[in-house]
Order: sequence, then C-alpha cells, then structure tokens
Amino acid sequence: MNPIKLALARGFDTTGLNRLMLSAQKKLLSPFIRALNYHDVPGSHAQAFDEQLSFYREHFVPVGRAEVDRLLRGEWPHERPGLLLSFDDGLRSHAEVVAPLLERHGFPGWFAVPAGYPDGEQPADEPPAMTWDQVRTLDEGHVICCHTYSHRRLAASLDEDERRHEIEDAKAHLEQMLGHEVDVFVWVGGEEWSYSADAAREVERAGFRLALMTNNETIRPGAEPFHLQRTNVEADYPPSLMRFSLSGFFDLMYVPKRRRVNRLTASSA
Repeated sequence: MNPIKLALARGFDTTGLNRLMLSAQKKLLSPFIRALNYHDVPGSHAQAFDEQLSFYREHFVPVGRAEVDRLLRGEWPHERPGLLLSFDDGLRSHAEVVAPLLERHGFPGWFAVPAGYPDGEQPADEPPAMTWDQVRTLDEGHVICCHTYSHRRLAASLDEDERRHEIEDAKAHLEQMLGHEVDVFVWVGGEEWSYSADAAREVERAGFRLALMTNNETIRPGAEPFHLQRTNVEADYPPSLMRFSLSGFFDLMYVPKRRRVNRLTASSA
C-alpha cells in the first residue's frame, strides 16, 4: 500500500476529517450513490471485508441495478446515500467468499466478468476465475457486468476487430451463457491511456446502457450513464484507509483526469 496514502488516511481519521467529510457529502450532495470497486477477496481477508460491510450497512443503502436507474431519473426515497459494490475480474473468491458475506449484509454485488475467463481463457499468474456455474448462481441475486472478453485495456492502439471482440463479442457471449441481456459495461484499468474514444463509441453501439469507470466521483441524479465513476477499495485496507476512500478526498484529486477522460469518451448520441 502507498505509505503516503496510509499516512493521510490515519491523519484524516485521527483529526475526525474522514467522518466530517462523509457527513458533509451527505448534507451537500444528497441524494447520491458512491460506487466502490474491489478485486480479489481471499478467505484470509474475509473477516476484514465483513467488518467493512458492517460499516457500509450503517451509513449507506444497498444499491442494485434498479436503484441506479431510479437515482439517475431523480428518484431516491431514502434518507441515506446508496453504495454500489462492484468486484472486478470474475474471480472465484467472488463466488466463494464475497457473495455469502454480501448476502448476509443485504448488499447486491456488481460482478464484472471478462467473458473468456469462465472458459479457461485466463492468464496463469492471476487468481482463479469463476466457473460458468458460479457465474450463473451469482446472476440469480446479483448484477453480472461485462468486463471485456480477455480483461484487456481498451487503449487507442487497438484496431477495430480487437475492440469489437473485447466489447461486442464479450457482451454476446455473456448473454448466450446467462440467457438474458447484459447491459452494464465495466472498463478495465483506471489509467488514462486505458480509455479511448473509439472504444467508448463501441460500448454504446453494442447496446450497453451503463458504463462504470474508476475516476472517483459520486453518482448523482442526471449523471451521464456512460460515465459512472467508482473508487477503489480492497478488503485488506485498514479501517482508516477505507473511511478515507469514502471521504471524497480522491474525488477532488481526480477532477482534472476525470474531466479529460469524460471529454475523450463523451457520448456520440
């Protein structure tokens, strides 16, 4: 973990700034949804993740697919903000560790699956991927999202056939295996170069209705549905760093990058 980030998190926690900034968001930005993204959650991190979920349940409302649509339309019947919990890369720990804990706390998960991973098309050095049976089981009570075909960053250097494979073919394969439409796309990587205008147009042409990025911003009524931003949190974060990630500090730090990426990937409609 970044030692500077850890030191800032501890300082914000000690001075009460984490709590104060979260409270200020609730007063100034409500209604809103905060979207988080996780990666692998091995069994050794289960207890820490369980404690994070207890904190989230105290301060936020669980968010599934319908809640996002309602908020974007300006409908939010809750006093508390929402929390969207997403999990990237289609990993086996999501089925074996994450899902049971989410269900115990009443949270739906948004699971971003690279379409080729359950077929065994996964690099050997990565944590094991879910099987199709596990993906289908999650699909019964959670949200399955498309995370490209081979977990590839959609840089401007990709040619048209590569983009179509990673976006259109991935969507078609997930839908074939699940038996219904998959309308949420999750970009791979948070680096600025991992976004491109051609890929953004392909995401819209493919028929997705929402796209999740990772550039730190709350989701508010009227937000652009293809620019829904997430904040990275991991299950092994100490409590101070988890709370720091929710404080809105990174929302401010990412303003220049977020504006550049949003301009680059602006809707063609």
